[in-house]
Amino acid sequence: MNRLAMKKEIRERVLVLAQRDKADWREAEQLRRQFVSDYPISKIINLSLDEYVIGKGSANKSFCYRLERELDSLGRILGATAFKFGIYFGKTKNDSRYKYRFAKHWGQTEKEVFASVKNEIASLLKAASAGNYDEVRVNKLSPMFKGKLLFIYFPNKFTPIYAKDHLKYFLAQLNLRGNFTNETDMQVALMEYRSQWQELENEHPCLYMKFLYDVFGYPSSASSTEESRVADVPLLDDAIKGAKFIDKIPKGNSRKAPKNGASGNKTNYDKRQKRLKQIGDRGEEIVLAMEKQRLKNANVRGLASKVKHVALTDDSAGFDILSFDEDGTKRYIEVKATTGETLNNGFYISANEATQANILDKYYIYFVLSAMSDRPRVMPVPNPFGTQSKFELTPIIFHANLKQDG
Repeated sequence: MNRLAMKKEIRERVLVLAQRDKADWREAEQLRRQFVSDYPISKIINLSLDEYVIGKGSANKSFCYRLERELDSLGRILGATAFKFGIYFGKTKNDSRYKYRFAKHWGQTEKEVFASVKNEIASLLKAASAGNYDEVRVNKLSPMFKGKLLFIYFPNKFTPIYAKDHLKYFLAQLNLRGNFTNETDMQVALMEYRSQWQELENEHPCLYMKFLYDVFGYPSSASSTEESRVADVPLLDDAIKGAKFIDKIPKGNSRKAPKNGASGNKTNYDKRQKRLKQIGDRGEEIVLAMEKQRLKNANVRGLASKVKHVALTDDSAGFDILSFDEDGTKRYIEVKATTGETLNNGFYISANEATQANILDKYYIYFVLSAMSDRPRVMPVPNPFGTQSKFELTPIIFHANLKQDG
């Protein structure tokens, strides 16, 4: 999602969410502060086993019970196996006896395991406090448990989203760059994005979590084939690594292009427009990266640094990206992206884009095929509507003005 679209979403949603859930955020923050006050790092080291473990019933307000149940509104980890805590009290599917159970990689006895887990928790919180993210990354606590601890103790550094598939989903939807190999880096990246928006910074971090789900939905919420393709988007860096320039559009079976709003249902039309915007944004990010790399490969790094994503802040220019030829001549690029592998359905172009294509020298259309995959294919087409054009423009919409009397 580009900045223009995000600004619109923030304007329309943040105030509504803040007013609607203000009491909930206030209560959640009080619970968080109380938990941190009750369990400073020095006290965690000295906890007894029963003060720590979950499974002794709701009357036993243990460290793990409160973290999972009482602080559920601060990001859910409920549902994952209790082994995530290292040690717990309970039964398994194959053994109905209630007893202390633990993951063997922590040790061979209850005492040994519990000591190891407490030390790991303390090490995690100390490393995060010092900003030592290398130690945070290699910490041996389970990812969901680690993620929630990091947010509870450092709510302005780590996002209250802990599941890897959810973190990856939002990073992909926002088209954030980075080599994200673990949940910690993903949490930090999402919070760094939040810091770019004062409206989000001014509100509780959980509002940011709510905002992301409100805008993009859940990774598993897509039901139709088309929606699923858009929802299951690879990380932007993975898509860029797999992207290649091509000089010929692959042939495929022709089929009738879908009509905008064909169902006549406004909700479906809005969803479709949103999906198309996501595809377009992803295509622009891919082309932007590939253009910079093309110029770097040509040993004109100075020009590569000047490549500008115009559509990020101006959607009226008639092109999306300002790039350059190797000699410094400006190259105006309009990006057309599709999830398909061909252009058999054609593409849409605005009157402004068509006009700019005819008046600007070095106007290109870059077609991005399979844009939402990890192997996009990009075909640059110079002077797309010139005398040698292979495209036929068909008017499909008109603007009507009311006639003046007389």
